[in-house]
Amino acid sequence: MITTPSPTQQPQPPEQKAPEQKKVTYTRPRVGQKPAALFVKNILRPIFKGLYHVFRFVGGHKLVTLVMLLLLIGSAIAANFAVTKEWPFGIGNDPFNFHIHGGNGGGEQVKNWMYALRDGNIAALAILDKNMPSPPTSQELQQYIGQFSQTQGHLSWKAINVAGVSQESDTSVDSFVQVDLSANGPGGAVGGYMIWHFVTVAGQGGEILFSVSLVDFRPALQ
Repeated sequence: MITTPSPTQQPQPPEQKAPEQKKVTYTRPRVGQKPAALFVKNILRPIFKGLYHVFRFVGGHKLVTLVMLLLLIGSAIAANFAVTKEWPFGIGNDPFNFHIHGGNGGGEQVKNWMYALRDGNIAALAILDKNMPSPPTSQELQQYIGQFSQTQGHLSWKAINVAGVSQESDTSVDSFVQVDLSANGPGGAVGGYMIWHFVTVAGQGGEILFSVSLVDFRPALQ
């Protein structure tokens, strides 16, 4: 008996899975990725990079850096002194202004006379007055010192300013110097003003004091 072979069973194709849907997630950009932040970073990055290289240079070249700093500080001090005539931290600072119209008022002799009066130096006043035709007497100088100096008059000179300078036709110079004063009283501080008139003339060694006189001395208006 002949039997018919059973047909070969065809393999079943693998089941095709449905494609998975990709999950879409929404993320906020970081703060550093915002346009404004990127703009700031682009500006600051070269600055910090430059500072980094500067610090590296300083760490490896300490002597050169010290010399450069000294030169920089020295040039700044020299430039400041050329403009303001003052040294840093008030060193050698003269709080009084004898300059007017680009000049030095009646000259150095006027300045020296006012400083001698402020300090109560009667000997310096007598030397400065030696060329005057009619100099103040020793009694008058002592009276000035006792009344107006800081040492004996117990006054504080707050400011000295040249109020006016006039060049006369006879080559003499009239200078008016105003001084702000203050003193401590039982009821508190009181202020006042005094004005001096100087006449100076040109001499071989510079200006010479020709005369000096007190124009006004009054209390400050309250």
